[in-house]
Amino acid sequence: MIFKEYQSMVWKRFIRAKANDRVGSAYLFTGPRGCGKEWGALEFAKLLNCELPGDTACDRCPSCAKFAGLQHPNLKLIVPLPGSDKANKSANPLDSLKKEDLEYLIEAIARKGSNPFYKIQVPAARRITINTIRDLRRTIYLKSQSKGKKVVLIFDAHLLSEGMGESANALLKILEEPPPNTTLILVSDKKSALLPTIISRCQPINFPALSLDQVCSILEEEGIDNLQAAQIALVAPGDIHLAKEISNQSTGEILEEAEALAKLMTRVNEKGWRDFINSNAMLAARKPAEFKFRIYLLQLWFYQAYGLRTDEATNGILPEMTESIQKFNDAFPHADLAGINIILEETAESLVRNFYIPLTLINLLISVQELLKGKTPQSVA
Repeated sequence: MIFKEYQSMVWKRFIRAKANDRVGSAYLFTGPRGCGKEWGALEFAKLLNCELPGDTACDRCPSCAKFAGLQHPNLKLIVPLPGSDKANKSANPLDSLKKEDLEYLIEAIARKGSNPFYKIQVPAARRITINTIRDLRRTIYLKSQSKGKKVVLIFDAHLLSEGMGESANALLKILEEPPPNTTLILVSDKKSALLPTIISRCQPINFPALSLDQVCSILEEEGIDNLQAAQIALVAPGDIHLAKEISNQSTGEILEEAEALAKLMTRVNEKGWRDFINSNAMLAARKPAEFKFRIYLLQLWFYQAYGLRTDEATNGILPEMTESIQKFNDAFPHADLAGINIILEETAESLVRNFYIPLTLINLLISVQELLKGKTPQSVA
């Protein structure tokens, strides 16, 4: 896969910046989930260090070879990590990781090098830790022994603000006095969760969502036949991460689960709601990835409902869902579908924020009932 074929306008900005010697000291890459922001950050870093650059990195020189495994000495990759009681201010943050977490991280970085859409998610990671940023401040001002430009990539940068925001404040000091010949790239789906002072010190680059054809093409490159790839691309509009998550399941089963979850959530039924809360609270505790996947399915349902109601992206409505969604729209003509999507997004984020999940789910169900009537919901205290 060639990045410039999927995000051509973004790539042109990279090329212009390098050609004009106007590469910034800090960037903020934002855009919807699964649009290739992390891939773009890696490709930009590789381009800035390529020994034989053209309109792309050469992928042949020693520098590009090191980037293939994300082992270039000029590359610093920062991701959310679990907190640890063993951590101390002077320690390398990796030293405090459990053995299994460290092994996962090493393997995940290697996989990321060969698959740019692979998402690094260390189990129980809730934030970018303060020790990670302290370690960065200790090392970033040291002179590099390699040619090229030092590049620091911070994935899921919105998690700098979790807890008391101490990681964000520590990073701010670096952004205020950036080291020479160094570029920091913050990557995030949620720009609004970042401190305004951090946003103001970064050059913004917004990534548009991938098209259905682009998602389909990526899936086909991984060996999925054209028809199945097209169905998956419709189920996961513009989100290659979600597309990959569901690629091993039948789209029929996915749609049935989405519809069943939507009915459970929209119908006022004491037993159904109790089951919804209990089962999803347990899933969030034991299998958080599956919990978030259920939330994505609900977002899919309401996204399709919005498309059918507004006649937007009607070519993206799955035929199997049209009849059920039309009945839903007829039953709730005043529903605030955008508001429902926001409350679902907040529910997915509740895992990171360590909220009490049963209460979060009660809030979700009650809020959705108000939003279905077009009213502004009131949270449960």
